[in-house]
Amino acid sequence: MDLEFAIYQMRSLFQESHYWCFEKIMDIERKLGLKSTFFFLNETYPFHPLKISSWRLSLGYYDLFEPDLQTAIRELDSQGWEIGLHGSYLSFKDTDLLKKEKSDLESITGHPVQGIRQHYLNLDQQTWERQAEAGFLYDASFGYTNDIGFKEDRFHPFNPISEKPFYVVPLALMDACVMGKRNSLKEAINVIRLAEEKGACLVLNWHQRMFNEKEFPGYLDIYLRLIEECRKRGARFLTIGEYVGETAQEHLPFSPIR
Repeated sequence: MDLEFAIYQMRSLFQESHYWCFEKIMDIERKLGLKSTFFFLNETYPFHPLKISSWRLSLGYYDLFEPDLQTAIRELDSQGWEIGLHGSYLSFKDTDLLKKEKSDLESITGHPVQGIRQHYLNLDQQTWERQAEAGFLYDASFGYTNDIGFKEDRFHPFNPISEKPFYVVPLALMDACVMGKRNSLKEAINVIRLAEEKGACLVLNWHQRMFNEKEFPGYLDIYLRLIEECRKRGARFLTIGEYVGETAQEHLPFSPIR
C-alpha cells in the first residue's frame, strides 16, 4: 500500500498565550513519532480604518521578528520540523513581495525555505510561476476553502511549470472544513479511504490555534483520530518538504495550469 501522509500546521493569531501551542504540538507529535511543516506568516496588508474588510486582514497578526517567536521558529527548525512561508494575503500576485517574505523568514532560519502556502489559499493563473521565480520548490495552496477532498481529482503533486522543477502539493483535509461536516470523522475517513485507493499524498492542514482545546473542543481529538486512521492503513508520515524531495526524484510530468 502506497498511501503517503504529509501534515502541516499554519500560522495563527497568538497574541494570547493560549494560542501559542508550539510546545504542546511538538510534544504531541514526538509521542506520535512524526513531524510536520509549519508555515509562518508576515502579513503586511494595509489597514484602512473606514474599510471594514481590511480589519481582519491587517489587524491582530503576530510580529514575525518578535524575539520569542524567532526562538520558537529556530527551535522547531533545529529539532526537525519543517519551516515554510505562509504567504501574505496579497503576495500571490506579487513576486517581489514573495521574495521579501521568503528572505525575511530565511533571516531567522539561517537557510533557504523551500515551501509556501498562500493565505486564504489565494491563487491566480500566474501564482505558481511567481512562487517558482521567488525561489520556492513547492506550493501547498491547492485545495478547497469550504470542502474536503481532492480538488480536480489531483491525488499527487504535479508540476505546472515546464521549464523548472516546481511542485504543487494538493491539500485534502483542512480543520475548519472537516469540522464543518455533519459527520466530520466519517467524511474525513472517506477521504483517507480514497487516498489509500489512489496511493495519494494526503495533506492534513491543522491551524495551531485549534490545539487550544478550551476554545476549539473536539479539534485535537479529530486530529489524533485521523492520524491513527492513517497509521492503521500503513501510511508513511512525512513533512511536505520530505515528500517533495522524494517526488522530485521521480521527475513528475508537466501539467499545464487550467
